Amino acid sequence: MKETKHITEGAALLGIYVLLLLMTLFIPIIGLVTFLALVVPFVIYTARNGWKSGIWLIVVAGVLSVVIGSPVALTFSIPASTVGLAMGHLIQKNASRYAILGAATGVFLLNYILAYVVAIVLFNIDFIEVLQEMIRESMRASEAIATSLGQENAKEALEVFENALGYTTYLLPTMLVLTSFVHAFFSQLITVFILKRLKMKVSPFPPFRELVLPKSLLWYYLIVLILSLMAPEEGTTLFMVVLNLSFILMLLMTVQGFSFIFFFCHLKKISKAIPITLVILSFLITPLVYIIRMIGIIDIGFQLRERIQRNNQGK
Repeated sequence: MKETKHITEGAALLGIYVLLLLMTLFIPIIGLVTFLALVVPFVIYTARNGWKSGIWLIVVAGVLSVVIGSPVALTFSIPASTVGLAMGHLIQKNASRYAILGAATGVFLLNYILAYVVAIVLFNIDFIEVLQEMIRESMRASEAIATSLGQENAKEALEVFENALGYTTYLLPTMLVLTSFVHAFFSQLITVFILKRLKMKVSPFPPFRELVLPKSLLWYYLIVLILSLMAPEEGTTLFMVVLNLSFILMLLMTVQGFSFIFFFCHLKKISKAIPITLVILSFLITPLVYIIRMIGIIDIGFQLRERIQRNNQGK
């Protein structure tokens, strides 16, 4: 009886998966949402029946993907199913939302790396080069329009942009990590929304203001900063490592700074509109980001929020 229930549930979820896959492949705008929701059937099935049963669902879903959408559909099926398996297993174990998000990001990242390698080795396609060429074509068209309108500095601006574009190759690891995180974050939001409607237990996200990154990140940041002062030669492995780690660590310190601002405003009972406004302004005013990043560094290194809490309790 139990096996029959598992099979019936699996068949129903496979039907939902196929529908989502078809919408992803053939309906442009709605397909973006269904693309993010492809993980949901695998999460539900794995959370209810365990990871071993989830693997069987992955295999069947892969076969159906090839039959329905050609082998290209596997580029959607494999990431969604493997991430769904990981998320479902952690939800079954009642893991924290940060753990689920981290696992989903990691599995998406592995899938993206695999897809990138396969595209280069088997099909001789470098997505970064394709993207760069598309951007160059767009910039050339913009330059032609600007020149025809009498803007003489258009060529110089294009040269500056061309130099910046060259760094995209070096920043490929960072782009893959950020893409994986964004994909995992929005997929998790959709998944949790649906799981709650199904009355399935999912641990809530802790408030953003409570986010405190490990203190060890500060040491990594210091090491990377020292390495960057050594000015490694462009194109070397050390150059790529330092560039990518610098970008990621600076981003994390900035996130920590935002977390502290939300914490401080909550502690002082300041309206949420203030920190939200600061977040928006940081995208418009670059120096503000540096200040927020410094706040994040101080918060991690000197346990700033703990000191403020003690002072606040002492009053």
